[in-house]
Amino acid sequence: MQQLKDVQSVIEAALNKYGDIVLSKNEEDTVFVMSIEEYRKKLLDEEINRKIMESEEDYNNGRVKDAEEVFKEWEEQYGI
Repeated sequence: MQQLKDVQSVIEAALNKYGDIVLSKNEEDTVFVMSIEEYRKKLLDEEINRKIMESEEDYNNGRVKDAEEVFKEWEEQYGI
């Protein structure tokens, strides 16, 4: 029961400090308390890293086009 009170006091302290919070758990089952702003930044960082990994995979597998070719296609298609 003491552990539950400790958890409750940590959550209440985080709420008082940050307002809205998010509870998260990592692969090692460690629970984290973070502000909404920290959580949004974490999600953005993960999305950026995922996009970078996808683009590196595209490059390594030859799924690329020359910029001049792309600009020519845009000009023909959109009049840019």
